[in-house]
Amino acid sequence: MGKLITSFGESRAEHAAMIAMHGNNWNGYELFHNDLFAEHNLNKYHLIDAEGKLITNGDDKQALVTNANGTVRHEDFLVIRDMVIEVRRRDLHAISDLREAGLSFTVAIGEQLVGFESVNEFQTAKQEMNPNSFDNNDTTFTETFVPNPITHSTFSVPWRQEGFNYKRSLALAESLRQVSERLEETTTNGNASVVVNFNDTNHGIFGYTNDPDRGTGTISDWTLEANRDKIINELIEQIGAMWNTQGGVKNDSVMVYVANDIWTILQKDYITGQVSESIAERIMKVSQVKGVKPLEKLASKQVVLVEMDRRTVELGVASDIIITPHTKTNIMKPQVMTTYAAMVHKIKSDSKGNTGIRHLTI
Repeated sequence: MGKLITSFGESRAEHAAMIAMHGNNWNGYELFHNDLFAEHNLNKYHLIDAEGKLITNGDDKQALVTNANGTVRHEDFLVIRDMVIEVRRRDLHAISDLREAGLSFTVAIGEQLVGFESVNEFQTAKQEMNPNSFDNNDTTFTETFVPNPITHSTFSVPWRQEGFNYKRSLALAESLRQVSERLEETTTNGNASVVVNFNDTNHGIFGYTNDPDRGTGTISDWTLEANRDKIINELIEQIGAMWNTQGGVKNDSVMVYVANDIWTILQKDYITGQVSESIAERIMKVSQVKGVKPLEKLASKQVVLVEMDRRTVELGVASDIIITPHTKTNIMKPQVMTTYAAMVHKIKSDSKGNTGIRHLTI
């Protein structure tokens, strides 16, 4: 027991392994666990690092997954958290980029619809040396809504494999992957199956590639070697079209998302036949571009330009990814686990029907 307590400051992997080795302490685990954290003045339902320091809500790792009011053991939660991070290391950028850009806000888990307001266009501002007439810009608010579904994946663990074993199972990794990919798919392509009727109006979830107000453009096939030299000029033209027809874009604001087959081409040298910067690096030199990344759920040969701004898109988050066990009454029954999240994005349009999303196809 003393050795286990002194291991607290070491790696959590060793900590978890030592707990697993002390079978005679397993029945008193809860009491021991409470005493251990009380000694270090910590709440066991808070996320801590290997040195026992509290990870705050502002930490990127904390934002990935939440221990649902302590529904899993602390050491289990740390291993699960690491698995979520590993899943997110894949090309699942749509959700994470919105959060990293500060384009998310908290909503209640009970809210089935998330509402947004838009305002009418005002008159042009005036300049006068001695103002004596004032416009009366009547403000007309228009509310739009988007459903906030629960994204979930459930699996079961045989009762004899409970404890620490379920964390290492492929079932957990698979459920995390399924939830993450469904969120990515919805952000990219929407979800026509989720519709909520409110005030006699059907509200659905549209994505970057099917929002009715998105801008559209035509490009050459960027996967062909013969078209490599066209990529930069065509991209600049499409960003120019966003400026001219979609309300303008700021410098360092546009994320360039490409399909996986295009991403392969963007890794090649910008100047054919010479060792130089890659095409992706050259794209980053366009003043309006904030970043260029593959988007796993984009269809082949497609590109999406997204202005990372609150006037274009926001993410309502009711629940981060959570892994929670179901209560069971028979010890010999399998332990059912559910991985779930509740978050939804909203693509916004101004009073003229313009939005900072542009979908490019050949």
